[in-house]
Amino acid sequence: MLAKPIAWVVLLFALPLAQTQAEAPSGEASPPAEAGVPATADDRPEGEDGPSSEALAPAPEPALTGLLVDRTITMIGKTFFQKFSQLRLDSAILSNASLAIHERPSARWGSIVWVSEGTRILYEATLPPRLSEVDQYAEAAVGQVEQLILRRKVTEALQDNHDLADDEF
Repeated sequence: MLAKPIAWVVLLFALPLAQTQAEAPSGEASPPAEAGVPATADDRPEGEDGPSSEALAPAPEPALTGLLVDRTITMIGKTFFQKFSQLRLDSAILSNASLAIHERPSARWGSIVWVSEGTRILYEATLPPRLSEVDQYAEAAVGQVEQLILRRKVTEALQDNHDLADDEF
């Protein structure tokens, strides 16, 4: 029972050693590296706690931006999504933001619709059962989401805290 986990541990330690030997130039032999000891001076940490914050590269931006995901179900939700997506194209801020529009239909109250960016809910409303009023809700949603995204971007630009990631407190 213990043979398999030990084999994985040996494989995990042997894999980085094999990669460093494979990266050596073809004419030179790479020196054997001891487990847990950096091979060159460039690999050693700059301080007791590791590399300095200037040496760390910022997190890469997402590869795809400007996506709008349709998670609506009913005709009212689809109409809201279409109007929101049309109005979103006119805004430079919203055209680069990746958003999702969700819907929870209810026969009693109408449809609950919310617009989210990642894990943050930016707009939430209960749509009435009439299609004629959906356009007003979509216009209000575009205005509110644009303001919240702009406010978040300004806050992130002015805040100088390298200790916390995007969603950490």
